[in-house]
Amino acid sequence: MSRKYAALTEYLEQQTANRISLSFSAIEQILGFSLPSSARAHGPWWTNSRSPGRHNEAWLGVGWETADRNMKTGTIAFERSGASDPRQRFSRNKRSARAESKTFAPSELTDTDLAADCVVHLQLRWRRLGVVLLEGNRKLAFPLAPVSAGLYRLIVRVRNRTTVYVGEAVNLKRRFRNYRLPGKTQQTSLRINSLLIDALSSGGSIAVDIAYQNIGLSVGGVSVDADLSDKAVRRMIEQAAIVAHGGIDVEMLNR
Repeated sequence: MSRKYAALTEYLEQQTANRISLSFSAIEQILGFSLPSSARAHGPWWTNSRSPGRHNEAWLGVGWETADRNMKTGTIAFERSGASDPRQRFSRNKRSARAESKTFAPSELTDTDLAADCVVHLQLRWRRLGVVLLEGNRKLAFPLAPVSAGLYRLIVRVRNRTTVYVGEAVNLKRRFRNYRLPGKTQQTSLRINSLLIDALSSGGSIAVDIAYQNIGLSVGGVSVDADLSDKAVRRMIEQAAIVAHGGIDVEMLNR
């Protein structure tokens, strides 16, 4: 369990009710520090999906789950696992009664005749490409990148805060050029460009890592070529990397 959020864990363990509602500000008072910006901007930060080492172990690990999050008002409810609003239980009971004759029976499931198992093993090693600099005209200067498909991550450090952005591209050199000179309709590039300029203007630093060679991939125990020219392969690796970073409690800049 992430010890960073231990104060929230202790608070929940002291509660006697099955459900409590808290504002984000109240949670910050309990923790003694500000929530990451992603907690206020992105609902999935409050997910109940388990992943060892993630921040949500602060509530899941002691038998609580989040519910009824409201990002506009900045409020969220915590309820004990298995407990819920009586009105919701009543609604579910009504639906269950209507569907009693259609109860799901797991014993009736049979093995499919096509790829019953999905066993994928992935391993990649990040390599440091260099750092991003801010030129006198407030233009970003990226390190020279290969004209190759691959994965990249931007490690943004400003004072004592570290955030990470993970991405994929069919052409790494072109992707960094887009971040340097984003087009008017390239919303993601515009966002990353602004974020990086703000970080460097505040005295921060930005490191660039890439992975485009020697990526280990096996499917069903059989080694296969990690064809990075295939967008589906790149997206799979990208999402795996995002999940891996979330598991070590790093604030992600991905939306």
